[in-house]
Amino acid sequence: MNNSIKNIENILPGFKIILKPEQIKIIEEVHEYAKNQNVNNDSSHNNLNLALEISSICLNEIDMDYSIIASSILFFCIPKSQINLVDIKEKFGQKTSEIVTGLMKIPDIKLDKLSIQSENFIKLLLTISTDISSVLLKLAEMLYLLRSIGDDKDEHRYNTATVIAALYAPIAHRLGLYAIKTEMEDLSMKFLHPQVYREIAKKLEESKESRNKYIEEFIAPLKKELYKNKIQCEIKGRSKSIHSIWNKMRTQNVDFEEVYDKFAIRVIIDTKPENEKNDCWRAYSIITDQYKPNPLRLRDWITSPKSSGYESLHTTLIGPHEKWIEVQIRTTRMDEIAEKGHAAHWKYKEKKEGTSSDWLKKMREALEKPQQETDEEHDKNKAMLYTDEIFIFTPEGDLRKLRTGYTVLDFAFSIHSSVGETCTGAMVNEKIVSFKHMLKNGDHVKILTAKNQKPRYEWLEIAKSQRAKAKIKRALKSIDFKDSDLGKDMVKHKLSQLKIAFNETVIGQLTEQFGFKSSVDFYQAIGSGKLDIHKIKKAFSDIDSEIEKQKEIRVENVPEITPETLKHESKDFLVIENNLKTIDYQMAKCCNPIPGDEIFGFVTVSKGTRIHKKSCSNAHDLFARYPYRVIGAKWNYETEMTKFIVQIRITGLDNIGVSNSITEIISKEFKLNLRALNIHPRKDDKFEGIIVTTVNNKKQLDDLMNRLRRIEDIHTVTRVSK
Repeated sequence: MNNSIKNIENILPGFKIILKPEQIKIIEEVHEYAKNQNVNNDSSHNNLNLALEISSICLNEIDMDYSIIASSILFFCIPKSQINLVDIKEKFGQKTSEIVTGLMKIPDIKLDKLSIQSENFIKLLLTISTDISSVLLKLAEMLYLLRSIGDDKDEHRYNTATVIAALYAPIAHRLGLYAIKTEMEDLSMKFLHPQVYREIAKKLEESKESRNKYIEEFIAPLKKELYKNKIQCEIKGRSKSIHSIWNKMRTQNVDFEEVYDKFAIRVIIDTKPENEKNDCWRAYSIITDQYKPNPLRLRDWITSPKSSGYESLHTTLIGPHEKWIEVQIRTTRMDEIAEKGHAAHWKYKEKKEGTSSDWLKKMREALEKPQQETDEEHDKNKAMLYTDEIFIFTPEGDLRKLRTGYTVLDFAFSIHSSVGETCTGAMVNEKIVSFKHMLKNGDHVKILTAKNQKPRYEWLEIAKSQRAKAKIKRALKSIDFKDSDLGKDMVKHKLSQLKIAFNETVIGQLTEQFGFKSSVDFYQAIGSGKLDIHKIKKAFSDIDSEIEKQKEIRVENVPEITPETLKHESKDFLVIENNLKTIDYQMAKCCNPIPGDEIFGFVTVSKGTRIHKKSCSNAHDLFARYPYRVIGAKWNYETEMTKFIVQIRITGLDNIGVSNSITEIISKEFKLNLRALNIHPRKDDKFEGIIVTTVNNKKQLDDLMNRLRRIEDIHTVTRVSK
């Protein structure tokens, strides 16, 4: 074709705008520059027609500014390897450079990753560029491809349609470009499911005459009544898209004939802004006087518009011949907004409530009035594209979601602990960087590792994610306690020689007896030689001695609690078996029993008797292995009880006021001593917390937990035993 662009509206009849001479001049300069940059004369990129066709969609169907033509020509007429972004910025400005940069960042998507990664790909495409125009231009390109791939090979057509249906149609939906979204879905379905598409299309065509006749029959009395009540309006019926009908058939598991709402009636009222709500509800009243409505199907988006700005009344009526008909009532202004895309029914959510709504609203305002946007507003709109999420490609083409500011080290630990612990750096976009390198949205990253690499304490300053920090701390602790595994094996062997089982109970007793904070410290001391392994035998000799002393109070079973056994003159709140008042006892920390729990006593080696719940996780082992050390114990309800500390785990939505409600119930309503309240927010707008308080008995605890469950936004309330 002619390389001149002087009569661009004649070259492409699809253009509905007439370019000014100065605009044509700029576009001619861009095209001349593109030709000069294409040093290899690559015909596949020297495609002015393709660039203009896609620009036509941008201008006519998305209402973008003419300047998008320049970006389109530069991207589609210059091979990617020859694009000089610095040069483009100097010659054609920052906005054009940003759009081309965004287009270059959009990756080729692998089909085998779509099913599990589609949501991350969509978020990546929406955030990868500093200018939303890049995404809009890409949407226009995808729509052009769908419209023109009819003669392509089957595999290419299938791949293109699959990617567009999975990624680009949802993006058009989220940006409110309803017409483009609908066409993408229908054309993709035409290529991916041709037989189903043809069947539905054929049935729609066959029923067109009867459908139009029915619409006229339904509309006639409405026109008469609305005109009589001086409501100026247009009433029209429209068929729903083939893809939409197919979705209903699948979700409702019905045949084509059983989909009752294959079309909708739209009542568009011409009225003044101040009369909009009143006239819409007047029209609703008149329409529902003519046809009986289904009250469960009323949707009022006039009183409470959607976050996208969509306003309309939706109702479902029983029309002639007992058929259900969907009717939408709106004003001319509302209809124009809906037609431009504000009718998107998918609410885009980010971490902070309201961020997505503001972002979409501003983007749609930019689409509606692109030439009236000031530089300040443009910069503000671009800033709204940024989120605190970035998406990183692995060498296999998978996407990993990270946070802004995360480093190569964070990415390495997100893959696997072993990868993070041996990380020496990475290949980012084919360039070697250190593990301190901060990653950017859309980076392709391959982690480099070395067998002799080990975590160091300074890594805690480099890593930004709490998950990576936790893994580094565990790795450092493993290094510090490198002899603990050896010590554990030595303890196992020694206990085997002594014919004593190796379990948590035994190790817990030894750890406590030797004065260590944890079993790992105990193992490390044995493995490093700081604690003589032979001392274990002496410890169990002492245990055997204690067992001999306790044989006189041996019992086979824990007695059941009866009212008689509870009557005891002791001022103590426990009744120990055989009224042994001299026994030293404490509440077991593993289950924290309180009055009302069924309990038993267990005689320890050197710490007196521990009182356990019968439902304690250790109870089965204690009964099975040491029945001679089990003694009966019950609560003495005739004495004044002491206060018992309990822990309650609570989860719910992280909304304002929840913690205040919790503290008021505990302190004011139940008049209990609140020791601690620790709330930990989670990523999914929920929280998890621990309450530490005092209670008199199990009944009071149960009453408190039941009361907390009635708080709005609280999901679970459970007692913590450990």
